[in-house]
Amino acid sequence: MDPPFSLGCRTCQVCLGPVHAGFARCYQCDLAKSEAGDLLADAVVPVGYAVKGEQLATDLRVYKSDRDGAADAAQRLRSMLAAFLRDQGSGLWRAAGMAAAPSAVAVVPSGRGRPGAHPLTGIVASCVDLPVTRLAVRLPAQPCRRGISLGWLSVEVLAAGADVLLVDDTWVSGGSAQSAAAALKLAGARTVALVVLGRHVDPADPRSAELLRALRSAA
Repeated sequence: MDPPFSLGCRTCQVCLGPVHAGFARCYQCDLAKSEAGDLLADAVVPVGYAVKGEQLATDLRVYKSDRDGAADAAQRLRSMLAAFLRDQGSGLWRAAGMAAAPSAVAVVPSGRGRPGAHPLTGIVASCVDLPVTRLAVRLPAQPCRRGISLGWLSVEVLAAGADVLLVDDTWVSGGSAQSAAAALKLAGARTVALVVLGRHVDPADPRSAELLRALRSAA
């Protein structure tokens, strides 16, 4: 389900999640702003909304598993990301304050100690021709809480002043993704444009239900 870029429903100015009336940011994004300020991503764009029981939410759960259908799910996510970057990338670079396209790409790692490369890395590498900056969970791993964890990740060598495309698969609170953005900036990145494949939306939440109604009525 596509984000409501032109709908009149109330959405967070950062993550496009639902917000209370009169507020510009949701609670989690407001908390992140208070904790990390300018270390946060300069622009955040979810490619779609991940709603329980719908295709995107299912693909995001299945693609990194050993279940039947994982390869098909990964291919759908790859196609979705490639189309988004092709059609919306230049606008995202401008929104993040980049003079041109990004000079590096990074993927938010799993906070659960997944062995080997994250499956998202291969998807991203097939969509962009950019040097990959590796983010790694520090050892001993520091838990990434719902807020910002500045010491959670280490960053391999990154050129000072780099403009970075950062990609995550799922946004719930945004803590992992924004912690990764902060780590990149502390390592020397000038700007970070954050793309999230699926912004989680809980249909049981009244504010989310209002958002979903607006999305469906506009479809």
